[in-house]
Amino acid sequence: MREGDIVLINYTVRVVEDDGSEVVIDSTDESLAKSAGIYDPRKRYGEAIVVYGKSGLLKAVEEALAEMSVGEKREIVAPPEKAYGPHREDLVVRAPLKQLQRLGVRAKVGEEVSVGGRVGVITKVTERFAYIDLNPRLAGKTLKISLELVKIVEDPGEKVKLLASRMLGLDPSALEASYSEDKTATLKLPASVLGLADLEARLQAIAQDLYNALEPKKLTVIIEIEYPETMARAERPETQSSKEHETPASAGEV
Repeated sequence: MREGDIVLINYTVRVVEDDGSEVVIDSTDESLAKSAGIYDPRKRYGEAIVVYGKSGLLKAVEEALAEMSVGEKREIVAPPEKAYGPHREDLVVRAPLKQLQRLGVRAKVGEEVSVGGRVGVITKVTERFAYIDLNPRLAGKTLKISLELVKIVEDPGEKVKLLASRMLGLDPSALEASYSEDKTATLKLPASVLGLADLEARLQAIAQDLYNALEPKKLTVIIEIEYPETMARAERPETQSSKEHETPASAGEV
């Protein structure tokens, strides 16, 4: 496994609680997500597209992938130092209730609050103060991760398709892509992408990802729009022959 390799993986992440029980918090398996009560209809389930060394994977996952072969499955245990780090008490801050009221924030346990550009959760409320935990939600937790290395992508055209689909949130089958010998990457996208408010930003991100992975000289993006039959131009009625409108000549006229 080399940095920058594009790989497809399946995974399920469980939190190991203090009593030894395990709770599923994320999975690429749609049926498992539904049975665990964590199904998100906005999420695309199935194999995850990962750029090795550049996708912000947990340290424990990157270490495991570096040792795995295509088709291999492995279960790994990630202690806090290889997951989201230890829980730091210095990241639990105290805020006066009056200050939160002025900001329109409800002082309620479990409420999310933004402090100095970081998002935290209120964990305790007293008569005068609210205590806000700015640690990552899974800080201090041990994770158990079921991991499968499905594929290491080699074909340049497939790399173009996968990187674009990842950024657009589309199933790879919804778009077409190619990469020619003159280092031109071509993307053909469905008209549905025009509904994305941040389409321009996503296209710029795709261009950057493609350059990092393939260094193309040119990127061509085509958005296909199919007009419905109701918008097709109506066929004009045939023009009657001009002879049908001629007045018959009177007898003797030449």
